[in-house]
Amino acid sequence: MRILAFGDSFVAGVGDPAHQGWLGRALAGRPEVTLYNLGIRRDTSANVLARWSAEALPRLTDVEPCRLVFSFGRNDANAAEGESARLPPSESLKNAHLLLSAGAQQAPVLMVGPPPAGEPGLAARVEALNEAFKALCARLRVPYIDVLRPLAVSGTWLTEAQAGDGAHPGAAGYQQMAELVAAHPAWRGFTGLQ
Repeated sequence: MRILAFGDSFVAGVGDPAHQGWLGRALAGRPEVTLYNLGIRRDTSANVLARWSAEALPRLTDVEPCRLVFSFGRNDANAAEGESARLPPSESLKNAHLLLSAGAQQAPVLMVGPPPAGEPGLAARVEALNEAFKALCARLRVPYIDVLRPLAVSGTWLTEAQAGDGAHPGAAGYQQMAELVAAHPAWRGFTGLQ
């Protein structure tokens, strides 16, 4: 099976000293899976939309099952110069709709929600976007894994992020996210464990 994962620095695993991030950890011990981690630091949903097709098509094959994972939102909600967010929520939702709809024409798709933020304004914007993405995925019948609240409540993600660059956790934060994702029934079915 091939899994192509598109998104931002959290998909790429920035801050993880082992360079596995949550994706590598969620797929640990799965040699039958080829992971293409296509996360790029600072990417918004608009950036992912602009590049995903060109990056996916050479990696998709009829020889083995392929899956597409999308995960973004924190950079959409980050404050830009003189703005409340880099992208308005309506644009983020439009981009997500286009990505999930077009992706589903190529392979099964799954979306993982954004992780929590420590700064109150950003945290509120990310939480609102998480809820909007969850509702969109329900309408499109795309599996959605909400990691925001469990990661925020445990405190590990936010504590490690604060100790690092303010946004990205270390190994323990990514491990916790990987465990949340890997245990989710949608992920287990999506990756062929059920």
